Amino acid sequence: MIDVTLQYLTQRLNQYLVTRAGLDGNIVVLNKLSNIDMSQPKENFNKVIVTLINLECERNKQFSGGLRPGIDQSNQVNPAIYLNLDILVSANFDNYSEGLKFLTWAIGFFQESRVLDHTNDPLMPSGLESLGLEFENSPSAKIENLWAAMGVSYLPSVMYKIRHVPVESEHNHDSPGVPT
Repeated sequence: MIDVTLQYLTQRLNQYLVTRAGLDGNIVVLNKLSNIDMSQPKENFNKVIVTLINLECERNKQFSGGLRPGIDQSNQVNPAIYLNLDILVSANFDNYSEGLKFLTWAIGFFQESRVLDHTNDPLMPSGLESLGLEFENSPSAKIENLWAAMGVSYLPSVMYKIRHVPVESEHNHDSPGVPT
C-alpha cells in the first residue's frame, strides 16, 4: 500500500501542477534522488520529485487494535498496521526561479488537500480510507544531514508527513491473493 499511496499522491500533485501551469505531460515524478553511482536519474531533470525518506508506525490508539476474526472465523489475525510516510518534495529545475514557483504551487496543493478521502476524491484507490497530509518543520541541521546522507546536492524542497497508510498481510483478506 506504500507504493499505491505514493503513486496516487504523485498523480494528484501532477494533475494539480499541470493544470496550474497549463502544461501537457508530467511535471512530477516519484523517484529516488540519486542512482547507486550517485548520478542524478535523467527522469528527474526539470521535474518536481517525490521521494520517500522515512516510515514510522502510527501510534495513535484509534489506528491500532487487537486481534480480529480471520477469514474462516476459527483463527484470529492481526489488524492492519498504519504507517506514517515522510516524503520529500524537491524542485529540480535548470531555472532556479521556475523551481521555486513549482515548489510554491506544490505547497499550495498540500495546503488545499490536508485530508484526502473518498468524499473529496472518489477516485482514491480502494484500500485507502483517509490520508492526512502535514507539513513537517525540520531544523536546518536535520535537513543538512538528510541531504548529506542521500549523497546529492541540495535542491529546494519541503517535507510532508502522510498519515494513516494501512498495511496488512494478504492472509487478512476475504479473497485470497488480493495484494495490499
